[in-house]
Amino acid sequence: MKPRLYDFQTLRLLDKMTPSLKIPRQILEDLVAHARELDPFECCGLLAGADGTVTRQYRITNQVAKDPQAVTVFNEANVKQLGHLPETARAEVAYFMDPKEMLAAFKDMREQRLELTVIYHSHTHSPAYPSMTDVGLAYYPDAAYLIVSLENMSQPDIRTYWIKDRQVSPAEFQVI
Repeated sequence: MKPRLYDFQTLRLLDKMTPSLKIPRQILEDLVAHARELDPFECCGLLAGADGTVTRQYRITNQVAKDPQAVTVFNEANVKQLGHLPETARAEVAYFMDPKEMLAAFKDMREQRLELTVIYHSHTHSPAYPSMTDVGLAYYPDAAYLIVSLENMSQPDIRTYWIKDRQVSPAEFQVI
């Protein structure tokens, strides 16, 4: 009988050590550019790919200031009350992706045989950590959530997380 190179426990440990997400440097640079372009408002979008490797970015318009449905969604999710804020202030503290642009992105993913890999947005004045609102509105447990923080404008911070059942855990990614 040949000895195994690794036992199953070692393989599970190795699997956890290898980042399951791979994101091209150019896409990460564009995420930072997107966040800076919209500052002080939050940017948002989707990243798609296959087998955890991102190959496509979809910039999505943040409609939180313009779409009355956003206020309803936030209120019903019991995460952040936006109704009392002026429209422009809403876009500084929250994001709500344009539904038509999201549908177009999902249609393109289907046609290109890609899967939703990452949902991204920016925090313009706070750390790259999911807010209670982000956690409460995390409806895609199989996608990672990436946050670009512009808290230190000269050194943007990019972090990714898994959010499942309102539990947040870091999601390591590899720059390719």
